Amino acid sequence: MSNSVLTLLGRHAMKFAVVAVLAVPAIVSVHDARTKPNDPNLAQLPARPASWWELGEAPSKVTAWINDHFGYRNDLVKLNNRTRFKVFHEFPSVQMSSGRHGRYFLTAHGTNELPYQAVIATCSGAVLSHKIAPYINQLFDTYQAAGLAPKLLIAPSAPVVHPEDLPAWLTPRCMGLDTPFKTLFASNALNPTAAASILFPLEQMREIKKSATLFPKTWFHWTGEGLDQVARLSLTAFWQRPLDQAPALQVRKHMQYSDVSHLFDGVGLQSEITEPDLEASQVKGCFGEACFPEVEAGKLLRDVSRFGNPKAPARRLLIISDSFGSKISPWYSRYYREVEQFATNNIDLLSPAQLGALKTYMYRNPGDTDILLLYHDGGAMYNDVLRYATERMLPVPAK
Repeated sequence: MSNSVLTLLGRHAMKFAVVAVLAVPAIVSVHDARTKPNDPNLAQLPARPASWWELGEAPSKVTAWINDHFGYRNDLVKLNNRTRFKVFHEFPSVQMSSGRHGRYFLTAHGTNELPYQAVIATCSGAVLSHKIAPYINQLFDTYQAAGLAPKLLIAPSAPVVHPEDLPAWLTPRCMGLDTPFKTLFASNALNPTAAASILFPLEQMREIKKSATLFPKTWFHWTGEGLDQVARLSLTAFWQRPLDQAPALQVRKHMQYSDVSHLFDGVGLQSEITEPDLEASQVKGCFGEACFPEVEAGKLLRDVSRFGNPKAPARRLLIISDSFGSKISPWYSRYYREVEQFATNNIDLLSPAQLGALKTYMYRNPGDTDILLLYHDGGAMYNDVLRYATERMLPVPAK
């Protein structure tokens, strides 16, 4: 009898071990549910069913609660992410993918998108929405009617600047120059004012990358000493202003976690970052919601920046941008006495009154202000993002 029991136990030992291992976090989760306050961001344990309909809904609600509250859940998620990355060199999210030569790419802007959608949309063969050209024309017509003359810098993103680092099957598609925006410029769909006011410096940035960093290998956003060359390129193309009236900015290098590390707990990607040393350059700089006490909207937009350089020419640069704007804005402080940057990612948080006050503030002193609209190619093309981001920021036509 005892031998048969031992045989049974031996035959099912692995099953018992798995149950025992899972029992520990399961008990912890039940204990935490009774002793710790509920996190409103996590699924809540449903009440006892009071109807047949609620009874039918209970299993899915209990499953959601277990998924969110399973003991040591965060530690297990980190362990899973770290193991997959170290062993298989893969990420637990469709949003990130490994390339070649140590570079990583943001390959989808959302978890519900197709793999590599964010890359494919910027490369040869991708088709722009038919709404983009008419809106760009409308944008410049509206500014012109208000007596303003903005410029639009479309920033090429990492897949087309570093196509050689993409997975081999994607490189040929992204190596060419016939990107969607290049195709748009060649189509004659833009009116003369718009066509003369847009810069998409793909060829130039492919040259710049040979001697200066534009995209650290673990980053999605651009950053690095190469951005000073992009800034100078835009100033020459748009305003033909002298470039060396103020001393060059001093720089500092430091290691920094990737701007996309928050997408996957447990995997810490780092790169060496080169940024302007504002203090050493005697430039007064500010990043974040406290930069613009003059307008309430600054706190809500959050991704804003501001710089003052007494050594620079007495002129102001206004940058209206996506999240790429705050990475290049300090480099412009060598060339302008004042630089003010407002990202539009959170524009939907502003009330009509806050938006009106912000536009009044931004478009002040037009005679002493240059206006730069700055959006990266992927963001400008996704679901009419350029229109959504800028339409509410357009000035009121002059009477």
